[in-house]
Amino acid sequence: MKSFPSDMPSRAGYEIVADKFESGLVAETTVIVEAEQPLTDEQKERFAASLEAQPLVSQVRENGAAEEGRIAQFSLTYGENPYAEETMDALETLIADADHLLAESGIEGSAYFAGETASSIDDRAVNRTDIVRIVILETVLILALLIYLTRSVKMPLYMMATILISYVSALGLGLFLTDLLFGIDTYSTRIPVYAFVFLVALGIDYNIILVSRFQEERRRHPVRKAVEIAVAKTGGVISSAGLILAATFAVLMTQPVQVLSVFGFITAVGILLDTFLIRGFLLPSLIVLFEKDK
Repeated sequence: MKSFPSDMPSRAGYEIVADKFESGLVAETTVIVEAEQPLTDEQKERFAASLEAQPLVSQVRENGAAEEGRIAQFSLTYGENPYAEETMDALETLIADADHLLAESGIEGSAYFAGETASSIDDRAVNRTDIVRIVILETVLILALLIYLTRSVKMPLYMMATILISYVSALGLGLFLTDLLFGIDTYSTRIPVYAFVFLVALGIDYNIILVSRFQEERRRHPVRKAVEIAVAKTGGVISSAGLILAATFAVLMTQPVQVLSVFGFITAVGILLDTFLIRGFLLPSLIVLFEKDK
């Protein structure tokens, strides 16, 4: 909820509920029990008591039954912020133990969970899978294209290694600075995925420009001299493009939605790192260090 401006009605209403009642009332979790046989009152009471005994749960109430008593619905309220990490962790543990709780209540069937907290858990799990899949696939694909373009194996490895280092640095530094400068200590789980896609694509462009010029100069000069010329000849273009692009993404910081603001800031930081540190120092240093004159 903090990702929205403080004067928006949804956030203002949430803060009133959290202050006067329980913050969990804003987004209760719905628990659906689907049993093989009609549920008795005793079974439902025992299951509700088991739910209420779980960490952070403040109250549980039954909302009704369907399918001749085989399906029962419960509303589960957490005492803490339903969007907080600790609440999500608590519900994730509860979901994993649902079959055990049903068995203890004498119920043969399945339990299903819905609501904002449950959706956030699924979203977090998907994001964790996505970031791994995207990092692997994009790295392998770009590496293959670089090998084809440069007709080299070592040079693409330098390029990809520096870009990955730049991404991790931008993410860490960006999150540290948003907390230090703007007081934002939380961020959307989608930001690392979006930032990786943009930073890798943009950073590789700058490295391709530098390496292409280096390979041209390498035909006439030793490694060190070729690197000096390549950096000097491409520096102005890359620096200008990097500054313009960083400023473009920094405009997102003016948006009232925190997700866009943090994403714009992290991407701008990453572009500046690529422009002045990776392209200007790290990649040329690796080329001079590992490439040998023939």
